[in-house]
Amino acid sequence: IQFYLYFFMSFELVTNTTEIMARREKIEKEILLFRNKVIEKFKDSDALKIQEALDFMLEIHLPQPDRFDGRLFASHPLAVAERVMEVSDDPELVIAALIHDSVEDQRERIFLERMNRKYPNRTGVQINIDDKLKKKHQEIFKSWSFREIKDRFGDQVCAYVESITNYNYNDLADDLNLSGEDKQDFINKLYSEHVEQIISDPKLLILKLADLTVNSDLKSLSPNSEKFQKLKKKYKPVIKMMIQKLLTVDNNHLIYSNKNKFIADLSAIYLEQYDGEATDLSAISSAEQN
Repeated sequence: IQFYLYFFMSFELVTNTTEIMARREKIEKEILLFRNKVIEKFKDSDALKIQEALDFMLEIHLPQPDRFDGRLFASHPLAVAERVMEVSDDPELVIAALIHDSVEDQRERIFLERMNRKYPNRTGVQINIDDKLKKKHQEIFKSWSFREIKDRFGDQVCAYVESITNYNYNDLADDLNLSGEDKQDFINKLYSEHVEQIISDPKLLILKLADLTVNSDLKSLSPNSEKFQKLKKKYKPVIKMMIQKLLTVDNNHLIYSNKNKFIADLSAIYLEQYDGEATDLSAISSAEQN
């Protein structure tokens, strides 16, 4: 009997509606600008699908707390999607950019959205999924979230999002009893290797490059803050890796005509915020030319 009743309940995560509405107001101008760019760039059917992904992203990310830099979380996928549109006219890649963090950060919300969509509500049940439940059932939430993305946006978008979604390196480090600098170094190395694998694919290179360029810009943080120092250790080797990769793309690659701009953007971030030396980057360039 309990199993039967379960599928006729509407689940709702505990959220602050006032906060969500306030965030929506803050980002409304960015949303409008993005919608206009999509309409200008894509044919009607593709633009409609991207608009659907935008609405889905806002539903998933507007309830989320602000990012480490104080910006609304929803502003990040918007910025990533705009950068993707600078170099690609692939609507599926733009959709993936909009929802690239959805499963990694909000899989429990997507899970409940899928349950409510597939099994329409009869009664409303408000629940709170705390960190313990998120960790205990993360594989269920994750698997069902990818199913929802596949149903809504297709196999290719799902494959893009699945490829770029990070694993839970933190839990693995905890299970290995790592702590302090050892733990962070372990997590950073796993992250770097994941990025290295991702960017071997031409389309995913565009997606991850857009994500990295936005994420690695830490100018809104105090250089003396713990968060700045932590992120600097995470992104510094990955920026160098990405620049090295960009130097190797040939003239058939989608990013070729824009690669110098991206190299310049990442180089500026590296030199200004990451204690990078110009000789570091020139050495990479020289190695690639040889």
